[in-house]
This record gives sequence, C-alpha cells and structure tokens, in this order.
Amino acid sequence: MSAFTADGRKLATGGGFESGSVKSLLHKALGEFKPETVSAVVPPRDEAALVGLSRPPEGGLVLYVTWKLIGDIDAQGNATTGNGRYDKVFQQSIGSDRLWVRKDEADALAAGTLLESLKKRMLRHHVQYVMGKEAQSLDLAIRAGRIEGSVPLGLRNADALGFVEAKNGRVTRFELLLKGWGRRVEDHGFSACLSVVPKDAPAPAALFFELADPGEGLAAVLPHRARDAQYLK
Repeated sequence: MSAFTADGRKLATGGGFESGSVKSLLHKALGEFKPETVSAVVPPRDEAALVGLSRPPEGGLVLYVTWKLIGDIDAQGNATTGNGRYDKVFQQSIGSDRLWVRKDEADALAAGTLLESLKKRMLRHHVQYVMGKEAQSLDLAIRAGRIEGSVPLGLRNADALGFVEAKNGRVTRFELLLKGWGRRVEDHGFSACLSVVPKDAPAPAALFFELADPGEGLAAVLPHRARDAQYLK
C-alpha cells in the first residue's frame, strides 16, 4: 500500500491487513506531507502511453468470474490471513476476476458453440486456479441454449451447468456454474477463500462465469492474467 500527493509524489509505503500497520502508514504519510510543495497542475495525459494499454477485444465480451467455498471446512490460515486470526473471514470471502472473450468466440457463442480457445482460457486461468492442475479439460457442450458437461478431476469430477442466450447475433446472457473441489492457493489474498483450504485436502467449491455489462466499472478492470502476451491466444 502507498500514499501519494495529488500531483503524484509518493509519501509513504507500507500498510497491510492489520489496522495498526495501516495507521502507521497514514502517520508516516502525514508527516511527509507539505501542502505548500504540492502542485495543482495536472500533467497532460500521455496519449502514446495509452496505446500500449491492454483493453478488451473489439467486438468481444467480458465475463465476471467468482469463486467461493460451499461448505464448512477446518480452515488452515497463513500469514496472509493473520496466522489464523481471520481464517473464518477468508473462508466466507468470494474471489473475483474477469475473463475476456474474443469476437470470434463471442460470435460462436451466439451461434451455440463454445470454441476450444475460450474453453482453454477458462481452464488455464480459472478452473485450474481454483481446482488445481488435475483439471485438464472442460468437457462442455451447448444444446438449445443450455451448457452441460463436467470437468474431470482425477478421481472426482466437477459438474457444470449453464445457459447462453443471444439476440441479433449478440450474446445477451451467459452463465456457467462449476461445482467441484477447490485447492489451497497462497498468493497474498487474491485467492480469497482458497487461502485457507487445508493443504492436500480439497474443499467443496463453486466457480461461476457470468456476462458483464461493459459499462460497469468493475468490467473495465484488467483480468488478473491479461498482462500475459499469450492471454487471448
């Protein structure tokens, strides 16, 4: 966590999950703040820098992706969860991300087909993240607007059910729910509830994909893995 002046000068870095560390950060920032040195001039926007920003594919879709545990577990925390202090809070938390869908994939969905490239992106960046590397394929098919199938997970499978609707060649509804087993992930909080899944003991979990309104602020947030140049491949 960092604190900056309005004109972009960094005042302090620190903070964390505990209120005491955030308080220390704020005190340090206030000690460094000198109102008389802050410039009210906002620098012009660097149009050249904006060209290189990753953006949703033209004509494509944005999906919201969420995951949560769907049962009580013997939570095992770590430093991220306060070494046990906030295990229950993390257990009840919902993970959140986005997924970009290319135009050709969106057109195929509108026509009732789930392209392998889209299934591969869903698998690589979300299903395997939540359910582990045992998930090697998405065995899904669309029939009359209904998505059915499963995800093989070794000795167990994750069940899948979803719906797709389209109007004038554009997807107007996409929902896909996977019910299976979540594995422990430790990446400083992004994994949310997966942070407290016991080691080597998968817990019942659900993963949900849902069509986003591109006009909403959250839909504009970059997917967690979209910085990878191969993301849309």
